[in-house]
Amino acid sequence: MFPITSRVTCVGGTSGVYRLYYQSRWVGEAVIVDNDALYVSHSFTESGRVVASLRDAARWLESIEDVVAAPLAAA
Repeated sequence: MFPITSRVTCVGGTSGVYRLYYQSRWVGEAVIVDNDALYVSHSFTESGRVVASLRDAARWLESIEDVVAAPLAAA
């Protein structure tokens, strides 16, 4: 496991597949599309997008986590 940003971490799975964790909870996966891009998916919302790097994947997942957690914090 190694840090991508201060909050999202990554564990290499099979060749070209990464499991991404946020605060020790699995939040998504990133799959290598080609040499320059990754497809990253969020496990809870089932949304996904193509990004340029694992760092971009982490930023995107963190933004989704903030939105998903906001209604829980308000309750």
